[in-house]
Amino acid sequence: MEDKSSIFFLVFSLPAIFFIIVTSNMIAHSYAELWSNTLNLVITSILLVACIVNNFKTGTRGKHGRAWMCFTLAIAMWWIAERTWTLNELTNTETLSYADLFWFGGYVFYFIFGVMYLMPFASQISRKNIVIVSLVVLSVLMLVLYITKSNIGTFEEIAHTSYPVADSIMLIPSVLGIMLFFKGRMKFSVSLFFIGMLSFVISDYGFMYLIVLGNIIQAILWI
Repeated sequence: MEDKSSIFFLVFSLPAIFFIIVTSNMIAHSYAELWSNTLNLVITSILLVACIVNNFKTGTRGKHGRAWMCFTLAIAMWWIAERTWTLNELTNTETLSYADLFWFGGYVFYFIFGVMYLMPFASQISRKNIVIVSLVVLSVLMLVLYITKSNIGTFEEIAHTSYPVADSIMLIPSVLGIMLFFKGRMKFSVSLFFIGMLSFVISDYGFMYLIVLGNIIQAILWI
């Protein structure tokens, strides 16, 4: 029943978001930026509230409870990072900000969540799968770093290079979680968290690639 509700929600929500983003991009850049920021605020705020409510239900005991607590902390830090980044956009601040610190902090908590949530499935994840996934992720990372290499200042270069590295690390538990779903070991509703991270990483790679091409804002990649 829970999985059916998740599928029903996706069937209606994703096309609606896709339609809004594509339409706003076709109208004007200002509309695209407005709707992108608005949808981001609404969706992430709802997610953060839902995570907090879930923490009250599950508690903090055991690996399961601590895993969901880490997930909530990740979402909270990313929520703050998004608001800080939006403020920088509105004030035309182009330098690195505290948003980067919150983003990287969120990565840490999400990775802990992924590892802790997958620990009960350790017997179903072979070392071979871990090695293969890690090698694939490393190959993707090397390709992305090669494509997005730049000649900007040392400090900024290190900071911006850290994003694809962090994204790639997040891919490891995410891909393993998705593999468990296709093996029938994980519920669809839970696998959505890992599928969501996979989608986020792909969009983040796309966004960095567009920056290299000089297209700073393409909101459609952030669906």
